Amino acid sequence: MQAIQFFNGKFVPKESITFSIDDVGVLRGFGIFDYFKVYNGAPAFMEAHLNRFESSARLLGMEIPFSRKEIEAAIKKLIEYNRFPLSGVKVLMTGGASSDGFSAGKPNLVITNTAVSETNPLFYAEGVSVMTHQFTREMPQVKTTNYATAVRLEPIWKQKGHIDVLYHDGHYISEVSRSNVFLVEGNKLITNKDGVLPGVTRMNVVNLAPQLGFEVEIRPIALSEVLATEEVFMTSTNKRVMPVVKIDDQEIANGKVGAKTKLLMEGYAKLLAEETK
Repeated sequence: MQAIQFFNGKFVPKESITFSIDDVGVLRGFGIFDYFKVYNGAPAFMEAHLNRFESSARLLGMEIPFSRKEIEAAIKKLIEYNRFPLSGVKVLMTGGASSDGFSAGKPNLVITNTAVSETNPLFYAEGVSVMTHQFTREMPQVKTTNYATAVRLEPIWKQKGHIDVLYHDGHYISEVSRSNVFLVEGNKLITNKDGVLPGVTRMNVVNLAPQLGFEVEIRPIALSEVLATEEVFMTSTNKRVMPVVKIDDQEIANGKVGAKTKLLMEGYAKLLAEETK
């Protein structure tokens, strides 16, 4: 059975989805999206992701062409029809075909539901490494489709044996290209205040932390502080809570997954299981 997707009000195969070459999403990178996982038919934190999608649209002055109820109904139909054991749902909106190559037109809304694989378990058992790069995202609070810097850097970080890139401005870090960052110092979790996407997994970890005996500090984080900290982990829909044991050539926590990160990994796994039961 061929999977179906949603495109501007119609349910069609993925191969039938086409965009105009004049779409400002293509010409100017003017578009937004959000993404969440579905476990055996149960969406994980869908409401929070759709809230963020709507926030991204407001901040860019884009009008979503379908109501929240219509979008939720479309997602439900995709999940029920495609019946993937583990999948991802992406809600994407482009600025639409432009009459002058710059101005936005009528938005296109696409919702895809595609099968995905589990993340490599060794990433959690052994931890991962990231490289650093000086870069400041434009409007980081908006989940735009513009990942030009990350896409350009991907071959470099892979060649060096990393799985992603940690951005900084020369003094302070912001985030990994597709994840938020946390430091562990004693019983404190420290995460960035400004210049980052308001991650849904980040929000869930912040809310979960007190139940596991942690205080949370939300404040600027110096790059030097990251390199000297007790433990580091990153959070995202795909990564969940993922330990970072090396940044550039410097090991964190002696290159081992820290006990406190393990506790948070277990706590988040329970939260996710409860959300999708």
